Amino acid sequence: MDVQRKKKNYYQSNSNNKKRRKQSSLEPGLVGFLCTCNFREKDCIRDAYELLNEFADEIYGSDIPKASNNDNTKTTVAKDDSVSDTEQDDDEDISAFLNKEINRLKSVHKRFQVVDTGVKNVIFIRSTLANPLEIVTKIVTELDETKQQRTRYILRLLPIEVVCKAYMNDIKQKADTVLEKYFAQEPKTFSIVFNHHSNHSIHREEVIKDLAEIISKKNPGNKADLKNPELAVIVEVIRGVCLISIAPHYYKFKKYNLVEICNVKEPGNSTKKIKTNESTESNDKEKKSEDSEASKDIVIDNTK
Repeated sequence: MDVQRKKKNYYQSNSNNKKRRKQSSLEPGLVGFLCTCNFREKDCIRDAYELLNEFADEIYGSDIPKASNNDNTKTTVAKDDSVSDTEQDDDEDISAFLNKEINRLKSVHKRFQVVDTGVKNVIFIRSTLANPLEIVTKIVTELDETKQQRTRYILRLLPIEVVCKAYMNDIKQKADTVLEKYFAQEPKTFSIVFNHHSNHSIHREEVIKDLAEIISKKNPGNKADLKNPELAVIVEVIRGVCLISIAPHYYKFKKYNLVEICNVKEPGNSTKKIKTNESTESNDKEKKSEDSEASKDIVIDNTK
């Protein structure tokens, strides 16, 4: 019996672990933030939570009061000492149920929660907020104005508005919806940036061509600008999913690299580096990667 019980517990435990892993994996339908780092993922996650919660509280207010019903439930249920033992038992059951429900709702409505991307140094923070671009814009704008480093381990921080399957039909369908919001009104200059991690089935040229056609159809006045676009459309393919980000003033804000934004230019075109806990070698690798990425941005001739 003991052996059978152990086997049963073992399989149940493995099943629960698989469910947890599935629930916390990067999958279509999510909205949030993509962070990159150099080998300090736990520190990067901690920095991301602190930074995002701080700016979210400034914009939307704190979400902590949602948990205040916990104490009220306890006091209300235990108020009357004159009830019978049976009624007290029932009240205790209700109280336990309500407390569990409150704790569940607290975890469900958590503003930010890390999910597994399956790729090292690439972190995704899912969010319940509908507009991740609003927070990132406030962060990069403040960093650009103050030049005060607010994070030690996050390199790039991108707002992700769409997560879909990494198939061209899915990418075009989801991209059409999000691009409508940004390119269907006044003409905009744009660039398309493509990057991939652990996926070689999606081809850069195909993605760039198809998205450029969608943008052109939204408004014939939309034109490509490699050096200083008003909007950058960033496509990040991570294993079996595709993430789409819209980043205003992408190159002005150093491709949303929070470290580079705070680098202070001094007379003679020299640059003073803000000290962080990242090694010089790691930062150089990130910069080279971004330079390589920039060289593959789209340039389209709209003079036809």
